[in-house]
Amino acid sequence: MIKAIILTGGFATRLRPLTLTRPKSLLPILDKPLLDWIIEQLSRSGISNIILSVRYLAEMIKKRYGTGIDYGVSIDYAEEVKPLGDAGPIRYINELQELNETFLVIYGDVFSNVNYQEVINFHRKRGGIATIVLTEVEDPSRYGVAVLDEESRILKFVEKPPKEQAPSNTINAGVYVFEPEVIKYIPKRYPCKLAKEVIPKIVSEGLAYGYVYKGLWFDIGVPMDYLRANIEALKFFYPRGYVANDTEVNDVEILHPTYISRSVKINKGSKIGPYTIIGRDCNIANTVRIKNSLLFNNVIIESGSYIDSAIISERCVIGKWVRIEPQCVVGDEVVISDEVFISRGTIILPFKEIDSNIIEGGRVIL
Repeated sequence: MIKAIILTGGFATRLRPLTLTRPKSLLPILDKPLLDWIIEQLSRSGISNIILSVRYLAEMIKKRYGTGIDYGVSIDYAEEVKPLGDAGPIRYINELQELNETFLVIYGDVFSNVNYQEVINFHRKRGGIATIVLTEVEDPSRYGVAVLDEESRILKFVEKPPKEQAPSNTINAGVYVFEPEVIKYIPKRYPCKLAKEVIPKIVSEGLAYGYVYKGLWFDIGVPMDYLRANIEALKFFYPRGYVANDTEVNDVEILHPTYISRSVKINKGSKIGPYTIIGRDCNIANTVRIKNSLLFNNVIIESGSYIDSAIISERCVIGKWVRIEPQCVVGDEVVISDEVFISRGTIILPFKEIDSNIIEGGRVIL
């Protein structure tokens, strides 16, 4: 039985304020947590033995997934008592339950449509001890970059090179297939990193291969990456849009693709979309305009408000005639008073009351 280790312990500081109140792996993609997508894809690939490496807000993850029975899989947990990096959890899990067969390691902050069984088959045919799933991006400077030979063997692996010095645009997609022998390459000290301290050693011995994946893939690193991942998922899975059956829409213009979840109410004269995702139980009043944006669950928006290219987190209340400019991110349970203007790039931390205009762009409201 192949085991899959999913790394979900990070603080995700670059995604704050969204991750101040939830772990990154529970951020929704089309109204479903990212970790749901990963677990469901593993199940479809015939992999049901899953270990979640958890630390930050671990109880939220444990509460949602439990033993995994509701997802048709078996889930165990390895809880880090201190940060272990992304290689450390593998050694730690091996100490808890020996990893004596081929196993997967998956970053819990990557959204993709990878067929894990195809990757495993590729790995077994090549015969190395490590296979890294790779994908192509325009700017490789944020990632580990690989160079392959004609047999898909990794010849070089460079972590986060300057864009102009990158040897290719084929980057680490955050999915690995490992043989148990990999564990001996992991330092016994913590924390330690796969890309810096483990993979280069394996590559130098000619034992690592790269599987180039060309499908849906997004690294959810910062809020606008996360918004883009939702919009691209919408375009991929629902190119004509999706509106739940129990949505109450009264004389509303919906520009597709737009995703509207369950128990949403949108009132007369509002215009929604395109490229907009609205979570469950949202209540949107009349003459509201929303486009290119993501609303989490239970958001209330009063009449006449305008939201463009922004993220509004759970249980926020947006007053009448509010204007929220692009690249704004509003944390959980923020209340914005009537007629307030929020300038471009504003970040508002959770549980705030905003009753005056924010004119200067890019501010962080603590």
